[in-house]
Amino acid sequence: MVQILIDVHCHINLYLTIEQVIKNARDNGVEKIVAVAMSSISQERVLEIARQYKEVYASLGIHPEEVKMNEKIEQQLDSIITLIKKNKNYVCAIGEIGLDHYFVKDKELYPLQRTIFEKMLLLAQELNLPVNLHTKGAEKAVFNILPSYNIPNVNIHWYTGPEKFLNLGIDREYFFSITPAISYSPAVKKVALNVDKEHLLLESDGPVKYSGEVGVPAMVKNVLHAISKLREIKSDELEKQIEENTRKIFPKIF
Repeated sequence: MVQILIDVHCHINLYLTIEQVIKNARDNGVEKIVAVAMSSISQERVLEIARQYKEVYASLGIHPEEVKMNEKIEQQLDSIITLIKKNKNYVCAIGEIGLDHYFVKDKELYPLQRTIFEKMLLLAQELNLPVNLHTKGAEKAVFNILPSYNIPNVNIHWYTGPEKFLNLGIDREYFFSITPAISYSPAVKKVALNVDKEHLLLESDGPVKYSGEVGVPAMVKNVLHAISKLREIKSDELEKQIEENTRKIFPKIF
């Protein structure tokens, strides 16, 4: 069986040249891309792209920063949940969801952030879908909330938080997706080194920039090589393992 690379966390709706990004991914062996929604308006767009391109799979949910970007988010929440339920056959995960106390400084917004997060976790539980999680600056709160929900699998995206919670996530057998920041970030290197290889995934988080370069799904190939070098595991062996991991957490994309 030919091995494939998968980008499990990409904001594909934010690129101007989606077709080019997908072609570039394919040319680098990246056959599947999990497109994560963030805002109220991106849910429909992500679904539309996933229907248009066979390589793209929809992960729908409300990003924790939406509370500061969109003052109507509370009123829109129920209709977003209805939309996700209506399209559940096309959705492979709930995300990007979570809490953020790093980019969102206004503490008055935290209760709403938590309400949205808990409704999204409840939805994931109801639809029996994995979650794509954002935990920046709110690791303790996120890790405290998660055990209250029965979710098939958890992916912590781009983790850079305290080692204590990294270890807790490892104990709970969460998955961790590694970004191209592995080339310069000690925190990302630490995650790539400490998480057992059965729980590692690859992501671009594109179009986020890395050292000024726009992140694209094709970059997960470099991430794989960086982890392989760091862990001293043969690249093809690691690729096979990560594909198996991805099949386990996101079965609907296969």
